[in-house]
Amino acid sequence: MAIENFTNQQIDQAYATAEKAANQFLAMGNPQAAHNNHLIMQRLVQQRMANNAANTGGNNPTPQPAGMSDYEIALSLQKQQQQYERERQQRQVIQTLQSAFSQYGLQSLFPKIGEYARRDLTEDGVLLELRKTPEYKQRFPAIEPLAQKGRVITEAEYIQFERNAAQLERAYGLPSGMLDDRATVANLLTNEVSARELEERVTLAAAGAFQTSPEMRDTFQRFYGIESGGLTAYFLDPEKALPLLNKQYAASQIGAEAAMQDITIQSRLAEEITTAGIGREEARAGFGRVAGMASLAEGRGDIATQGQAIGAELLGQEAAQEAVQRAQAARRGRIQQGGGPLTSQQGVIGLGSAATR
Repeated sequence: MAIENFTNQQIDQAYATAEKAANQFLAMGNPQAAHNNHLIMQRLVQQRMANNAANTGGNNPTPQPAGMSDYEIALSLQKQQQQYERERQQRQVIQTLQSAFSQYGLQSLFPKIGEYARRDLTEDGVLLELRKTPEYKQRFPAIEPLAQKGRVITEAEYIQFERNAAQLERAYGLPSGMLDDRATVANLLTNEVSARELEERVTLAAAGAFQTSPEMRDTFQRFYGIESGGLTAYFLDPEKALPLLNKQYAASQIGAEAAMQDITIQSRLAEEITTAGIGREEARAGFGRVAGMASLAEGRGDIATQGQAIGAELLGQEAAQEAVQRAQAARRGRIQQGGGPLTSQQGVIGLGSAATR
């Protein structure tokens, strides 16, 4: 097909092919072949100008008067080619950014994209201007606060975080809109909650609100004043550090294990047990032993309090262990003293009471 019959789209495609070939020939050290392709590019530019003039009912915008020298003709063609290249770059910027901003749901900024591109701004330059607009800031409210903190996040990363949050909300059965919400996402990102940390928080939130025993929920409320209905929001609050949430969750588990043995402890002791590396199963066994020592806190003489029993059994506190040993020894002594068989002329008549001696 002759160039004269090319559409503007075909001209653009042919121009890009010729330009690529010219650059390759130059790199290969073949200037003549590169020159030939430049001539084709010039013809394509001329034809596009002719097409544009025909479409508008006008004449060729760059007429070449008779008598023009070869130099003047070459200069005119060079200017046409430069204008064509300028417009091609503008179209490329517009197409690239409009495609991206369509995915962001910001088609309302298409006119501004065209406006900035025609000022010959680069793609980065146009994007910089677009980020100043109210529409952009409303769509990506966390980007500017993060930039002020020296953190850079791309629009693609922002959208991926939104998608992850929505997926977590559905996967863990959280109330609709708890995470799949722009304001919530912006708050999380602004407080530098990563996708991984968000998943950990959601796991805690779901476990705390929906998958725990009544004792666990009651203990969390007693320890930290958070009712079961507010547990999910509490764990997702980005202003509360994740290590603290993990510690409080583990401490509440410890407190719940104690409660199931009819033992009441305070949050400070539960956190101390957690810090000592005592897990839920070990705590359950330890509180079971403590419950069996309840009688050591009764009677006269050496006794061991519940706190000392916990210190001995779960925390390995030496002083507490010694107190328990003394109480146990005193109890054995009382049994030996008062619990032997009572005799009379009729023989053995029973055992004495350890508690009343």
